[in-house]
Amino acid sequence: EQVLRAELRELGYTDPRVGGAGCSFRTDRVGLERATARLTTAHRVLWTLGEVDASNAETLYQSVGQLVRWVGLIPVDKTFAVFATARDNHALHDHRFVALRIKDAIVDAVRAADPEGRRPSVDADQPDVVVRVSVVRGRGIVSLDAAGRTSLHARGYRQEAGMAPLRESLAAAIVRLVEWSGEGPLVDPMCGSGTLVIEAARAVRGLVPGVTRDDYGFMRWPGFRKERYEAWRAELTAQVKTWPEALAGGVLGVDLDAEVIAVARENAARAGVGEDVRLEVGDARTVAAPAGRGVLVTNPPWGVRMGDGAASGDLLGAVADHWRQAFAGWKAAVLVPDRELARALGLELGRLVELESGGRDVLLAIGQVASR
Repeated sequence: EQVLRAELRELGYTDPRVGGAGCSFRTDRVGLERATARLTTAHRVLWTLGEVDASNAETLYQSVGQLVRWVGLIPVDKTFAVFATARDNHALHDHRFVALRIKDAIVDAVRAADPEGRRPSVDADQPDVVVRVSVVRGRGIVSLDAAGRTSLHARGYRQEAGMAPLRESLAAAIVRLVEWSGEGPLVDPMCGSGTLVIEAARAVRGLVPGVTRDDYGFMRWPGFRKERYEAWRAELTAQVKTWPEALAGGVLGVDLDAEVIAVARENAARAGVGEDVRLEVGDARTVAAPAGRGVLVTNPPWGVRMGDGAASGDLLGAVADHWRQAFAGWKAAVLVPDRELARALGLELGRLVELESGGRDVLLAIGQVASR
């Protein structure tokens, strides 16, 4: 959340406020569209329509129907879908039932406002408008999802991935947390399909997600102006920088699996940084440092990719031993599932940052590689 708030401030949004699982900010429709296309660390940008009474099914139905003029947001020629979450509410504990009642409320409100009594259709797979509702105790927050059906982590460049892939948005956040901005080399010695090095290279180039992705939900909302969108998207493309020649050592990704490296190269090419990153087949236990100082950042195999906690510890211990020989003095950021594996890295720890990846709590261990 803190990383997202900092990014919002960099993009010129005033007074973003940290919440339980994100940040809130005020803007107009153009600002909403721009935020959706420019933010690198967000999963979704939600336009909050308001709060509703979720004491029970009937009050939920009534308050959603009266919340806004739904026919203006979801006219009869549009499709929509409702996705809901619910917790700490005895009357509305089933999120599927919550979504159904909200769908009914919207359909009935549009039908009542249409002179011919028509209604919009529901399409759960490719809806024009995505409605998201969060019910906590007796309160519900209703929003429209500017990203659409697909999370903002999907940039449009990763068509294939290895086992347990890292989300692009989390990779971008990790690059920010390690405070790397292209001032020296960055190495991922266990890069998999290349997400971390790709996001790092895109950050240096100023290649925001909207340059490579153009299927956002807001593009199907009533009132969307295609010419305005294309104009500012052209601005974003024009702002992309060339690769800095002074970046000694560059950005390097290494993995043992030749097939995975081939996928990583394809991803990098689609991401617009195929010429900016080096992706090589190699072993994390022998990879050489390209310069005297730099940043190591990686999401090593553990959990589902190793199948055994002891094996994960042994691998990280061996890798960390090599780092102390080859990368002494480098800054490091490593994603691990728990404090035990964080200790196996042997870093001079600066901090442990709590994150979420693949539906589970994880830790980003940030510190410095000590010499042997």
